[in-house]
Amino acid sequence: MLPLLLLFLATESATQLLQRGLTALQHGDLAQARSAFEEAAKQEPRNAFAWASLAETYTRLKQPTAAAGAAGKAEKFGADNPAICHALAIYFTKTGEFRHAAELEQKFAASERADPEAEQRVANLFLNSGDVPDALVAAEKALEQHPSATAENVLGRALLAAGKIGEGETHLGAAWQATKPDPRMAFDYAQALLRQEDFDKAVEVLTIALESRPDDSQLVLALGVARYGQRRFDDAITAFLKVIRIDPQVEQPYVFLGKMLDQAGNHLPEISTAYEAWSAHNPRNAVGLLLLAKARLAGDSKDAAAEGLLRRSISLDSGNWEAHYELGVLLEGKRDWQRAALELKRSAELDGKQAMPHYHLARVYDRLGDGEKAKAERELHEKLTGSPK
Repeated sequence: MLPLLLLFLATESATQLLQRGLTALQHGDLAQARSAFEEAAKQEPRNAFAWASLAETYTRLKQPTAAAGAAGKAEKFGADNPAICHALAIYFTKTGEFRHAAELEQKFAASERADPEAEQRVANLFLNSGDVPDALVAAEKALEQHPSATAENVLGRALLAAGKIGEGETHLGAAWQATKPDPRMAFDYAQALLRQEDFDKAVEVLTIALESRPDDSQLVLALGVARYGQRRFDDAITAFLKVIRIDPQVEQPYVFLGKMLDQAGNHLPEISTAYEAWSAHNPRNAVGLLLLAKARLAGDSKDAAAEGLLRRSISLDSGNWEAHYELGVLLEGKRDWQRAALELKRSAELDGKQAMPHYHLARVYDRLGDGEKAKAERELHEKLTGSPK
């Protein structure tokens, strides 16, 4: 019995503890994983695998300070180990330290243990860090070493970031051609096409992708932008409203709809309802209040609630030229010339490239009997539009 008892009481080795900890981590038993990894690190303080595993465990336990300390020790003791570098690259990606993650993943990519997509990950991490030159080098190497659609895609995005639009579009197009239904490839290629204002091709790309992913909010949003570029406003409005139904917290469709209220037609009630719900969930969003006011005014130019909405929007963000403009036009309609002039003047000051505040200011100054100011505003309007009014 004594030998069996001694075997039972024997201390687990660091290797056994690591294996037990990894099994616990895979099953989501974070307390057991932490206990095993901490004991392994206690037994072998220079064991980089124990510290890297602790960094992951502490991260999942939402203990960022402890995780950072463990990651630092893992790097200190395992900086030359490709597997440790890869594990730490994953950790630093999660913490948003993309450049450091890229440098660590680069060590892994240069090792015999690297998988075919390692260099692509390096390129993506450099892109996320804003280091375009290093991203471009890594992306070119990735495509040369392991040609694939994903390698074409990352090189295309790196080229776009470097300002090489034509080359980038070519590689993104090649990636899309190889994997047409893939939503990521389609979205990236469509984004490049939208920047080039090739709206017809963008619609083709997005339509194919949406056949298999009809409720992908990013794809539907991009399709709406393409339809807007084609001046197919009804189709654009339909797409943007669908995005709102899929994910009502995405801001872009609300903003685009605000540019097409004069084209809304029978969609206006649904747009107004969407704005009301958005503003109710985001009461301190100045843009939401502005857009709700615009929608209400599109339905009724004398809407009683619009002025209050616009003033609340301005109180939250006094630097939005459009809110002052809309309030100025509303006050002009109420024949409140003095206050209308103040709002329109403020709008023109905030964005000197906008022509319409000057147009309405000219009308208001005429009403106030100030012909000299009215003439000056008409001249500014003509200069900005290139046509006399």
